[in-house]
Amino acid sequence: MPLPISQLDSLTMLHAMRSTYLSVPHALLGAALLIGLEWGRTPVVPSVLWLVLLSLLLLWQWGTTWRACRCPEHDDWQIAALYRRFAVQIVAVGVGWGAAAWILMPDGDLTYSLIVVLWGIAVSAVLGAMLSARRELFYGFVGPLWCLLLLRLFLSPEPVLRWVGVSGIIYCLSLMQFTSLLHRFALESMGQRAENASLMRELTLEQTQLDNYNAMLEQKNMELDGAVERISELASRDPLTGVLNMRTLMREMERLLELSETQGSPFAIAIIDLDHFKRVNDSCGHARGDEVLQQLCELAQQALADGELFGRYGGEEFLLLAPACSGAELSRRMEALRDKVGGWDWRRLTGDLPVTLSCGVAAWRPGVDPLGLLQQADKALYQAKALGRDRVCLAREAAA
Repeated sequence: MPLPISQLDSLTMLHAMRSTYLSVPHALLGAALLIGLEWGRTPVVPSVLWLVLLSLLLLWQWGTTWRACRCPEHDDWQIAALYRRFAVQIVAVGVGWGAAAWILMPDGDLTYSLIVVLWGIAVSAVLGAMLSARRELFYGFVGPLWCLLLLRLFLSPEPVLRWVGVSGIIYCLSLMQFTSLLHRFALESMGQRAENASLMRELTLEQTQLDNYNAMLEQKNMELDGAVERISELASRDPLTGVLNMRTLMREMERLLELSETQGSPFAIAIIDLDHFKRVNDSCGHARGDEVLQQLCELAQQALADGELFGRYGGEEFLLLAPACSGAELSRRMEALRDKVGGWDWRRLTGDLPVTLSCGVAAWRPGVDPLGLLQQADKALYQAKALGRDRVCLAREAAA
């Protein structure tokens, strides 16, 4: 459904109504003051009746303009409805002020007749300026007022009042010319304001859209970061057991060895191998064998200290990296892990087949590279198996 008025019309209508709101109390006071000046020189009943009717019209108009002052500038439907009522009220008030010339202008008293004329001039000048943004309101108010006033002057038996009527015509023409300038100025000002308001709405809309796009982009970036993190996590983990894979272990081992070289801190590793794991796979099936590997990883990770890393080295072999830990200390801890694995109830997975592990431990010494350290741990593991399995050997024992 199209809007009833343009934005410029909306602004000029509101301006006219809100300006009039400020003048209504003064108009009520001016009407009472005019009655007071003319009191005793005109009939009482018509004078009081005129004051009451004009006051009611002004209060009705004041109620409309009061609502206009509280009407949002973007509510074009309400503005249009208020303006239609206000236009009727303006015409009625103009007739009311014009009627003063017939009710309050005493016959034979030139001075007090001129007071009524001056009152009409003052009222038309003030309201004419306030209504200049809307020419139809200006003519709707000034037209009835001055038609009634000029008719009264030209029908007066006093020649002076007829000349005053001629002066009134000149005044009306001057007033129309002056208010036409005000009208153009008001339209330019309101037009600029409407344009600024339109630009502001467009900017607000674009800013809202930009904020929405930024929020969407931020959400997508978070989702992308999460996806990258998940991909990185998946790329660094063994898919079966969920522990670190060999590539990640080698990268972390190089980093930790470099740290030990720089700081001179101890560093040890352990290679863990399940004894006779092929028997488990052959007797219980590969699915149960996978569960055994998963359970071993869970037990091993429970034994990790802060900063230590554990991962799958290959097949049923696993590698533990222990920074800030000596070979002897790690060997004691691997003995505890061996006991824990040997004492765990594996019957649900392997039946009567026992699950034990052999472990080779090696400690870093200055000048030893990752490959050399792995070879030492591997030799220690081989020694543990040669000695009957289900045991832990430290690399120096293997060397001996």
